[in-house]
Amino acid sequence: MKYAPGFAFAFAFASTLAFAESGGIGAIKVEPSPVRAGQEARITISAEGDAPEFCGMEVNFGDGSEKRKVKIGSGHQKFPVTLTKTFNKPGTYTIKADGQKITTHLKCAGKATTQLVVEAPPAAAKPAAAAECPQGYKMTGKAGKAGDFTCKGGKDAMAPAKPLACADGLEYFANTKSQQLGCRKIKAQKQPAR
Repeated sequence: MKYAPGFAFAFAFASTLAFAESGGIGAIKVEPSPVRAGQEARITISAEGDAPEFCGMEVNFGDGSEKRKVKIGSGHQKFPVTLTKTFNKPGTYTIKADGQKITTHLKCAGKATTQLVVEAPPAAAKPAAAAECPQGYKMTGKAGKAGDFTCKGGKDAMAPAKPLACADGLEYFANTKSQQLGCRKIKAQKQPAR
């Protein structure tokens, strides 16, 4: 029995479609979860059943910034597909992967959705609190960003028995003539000329 060339093509095309539809988009996993704003997230989309070998899908990250089109097979990606994305604002985002025809790639069967919580970045570290001035001394001005400060002694002020404890990157100083003491930034030492 002979078949017409058009019948052979239609049969092969239908077989390819049936194979492509035997599996599809399965699930979305995000790591880390939750993620912090500004931190990169890895989004992995797995297949359900037999992984399709030639199809297309669109991934929507839910933040309005972009949608990515992904081709599966024919020199492109394979399942599981891993994408990276950085979310810049805290919130809850719905990430969706949905089959879509992309040029010659037919749409992948199925769809998947997951929610991702993006937390605010940690608050910036506050500078070390300035130590209190010893009895008879008052702080002049405000403490610097690094926690450096200066105390000025009154008429009857006596220098403390022990130097003040200073934060990392600071050193204790005292000037008995001007009755000042405190913690200041460590000065870089000059290199001798060669």
